[in-house]
Amino acid sequence: MNGINLDLFQFEYDLTWMAFFMDDRDRFYARYGGRVDEDAESHLTQQSLARLMRQVVDLHRTRAVQTSRYEPRGRNLRTPEQIPTMAAMLRERKNKCIHCHDVKVAQLRHLQNLGQFAREQVFTYPTPANVGLTTDPQRQNVVTAVTANSPAARSGIRAGDRLTAADGQRILTFGDFSRVLEKTPRRSRLDVVFQRGGKSLTGSLQLAGNWRQTSDPSWRESLHVAGPNCGLWGKQLSAADKNKRGIAAGALGLKVTFIWGAHTRRAGLQTGDIIVALDGVRREMTIQQLHSYPMLKKDYGDSMPIIVLRGKRQVPLTMRFPKQPVD
Repeated sequence: MNGINLDLFQFEYDLTWMAFFMDDRDRFYARYGGRVDEDAESHLTQQSLARLMRQVVDLHRTRAVQTSRYEPRGRNLRTPEQIPTMAAMLRERKNKCIHCHDVKVAQLRHLQNLGQFAREQVFTYPTPANVGLTTDPQRQNVVTAVTANSPAARSGIRAGDRLTAADGQRILTFGDFSRVLEKTPRRSRLDVVFQRGGKSLTGSLQLAGNWRQTSDPSWRESLHVAGPNCGLWGKQLSAADKNKRGIAAGALGLKVTFIWGAHTRRAGLQTGDIIVALDGVRREMTIQQLHSYPMLKKDYGDSMPIIVLRGKRQVPLTMRFPKQPVD
């Protein structure tokens, strides 16, 4: 991302891959990329990419670029290097390479320094799933399922419908729809156009509340800005290992393999401990989900109870997070 114009290339910087189809005047035909929480490559397939490339060639013949208000123009050159917190992040890096997620982390840290950060800012670029739509990974504007009682269900969209536009923006891909949702206020009405049985129909998504948030943002690198972490690394026990130790299937059983946090050592955690409860929660978690829990629910300076299995004993511990972020 070194030197990239952020006023032009706007996308979910927590991602590791994104593609833009543009003309020679920096105007966009389509966006390709994005993911659901559960799968980093949920909408990255050879078939869908080839399909979009053919569609874009046809659009290019008539210069049918996107023209809605969601389109950036890139007129105000702004690069990652200009984000005030970026210099400190790069100081210790020999190659000075700026990754996609660095951009978002730097932006959020700058907002923190200004006292303008809120955890909800981590949840950028909502996906169709946020409004109740599951779309086909191959034909990405085709609806395969609609969540009951969701904004999409109430709008009249059904499985099998093909989305064609949202608030005037042409929808060809998962990434196209995500772009519209990113620019849609938390409380709003989003008009959509879709095809069913050869007919063009319209509906409205009535959006309010926390619809932008998802249940498992643990994959997001920017989540580290939101709150304290547990200061350790570990791995989930296999089903056989859980059974051997009397831990139920589907319950938390995470073996500590490395400790780096001073607050973690002060709490008394040791490598080899098996975490079986975190703040009273005993559901199964990955190590990323374990860290995301306090990042979303605890503040610096807070305390959090933990129970570990050490040998055959369950040992209650209390982790007290540092009063401020520690790099």
